Amino acid sequence: MKTRRVVLIVVWILLSFSTASAEDVKALEDAFESVIERLNAHDQEGFMKVWHPEAILIVYNYMFPVDRSDAGDEVWTQIFEDFFTTAKITLTPVDVDFRVVGSTGVVWGLAQTMLEPEKGKSVVQSLRVSATFVEVDGTWKLMSWHSSLPPK
Repeated sequence: MKTRRVVLIVVWILLSFSTASAEDVKALEDAFESVIERLNAHDQEGFMKVWHPEAILIVYNYMFPVDRSDAGDEVWTQIFEDFFTTAKITLTPVDVDFRVVGSTGVVWGLAQTMLEPEKGKSVVQSLRVSATFVEVDGTWKLMSWHSSLPPK
């Protein structure tokens, strides 16, 4: 009887923490790719739609994280208006990995950006990136984005 109970508990634990299906990971990959496509196409309206209302933005050129729920939609929108009008940016994922745990998706790895300002030289930078997505009503929403310069 004790052995049976232990086996049932172990099976329950394994099923509770089962890995995501290939379809879940593919859906996360597609959501990440959509974010990158909208960013590179300078589709600000479409880009804004992928973010969760309580999202957090952590980027190397801001000292502090920006919490959308604290900043409000006006400030959040202004950040991206400034971003999209300052320079043309192209973000190219170089080596990224994907993991899905329940309704949370995590993407991390390396990317390269090319900034093309209105005036001046283009700048290419390597970045470390991570993004957290949450599944809301069957759609992946971007919950957090972090990008930082790699160590020298």
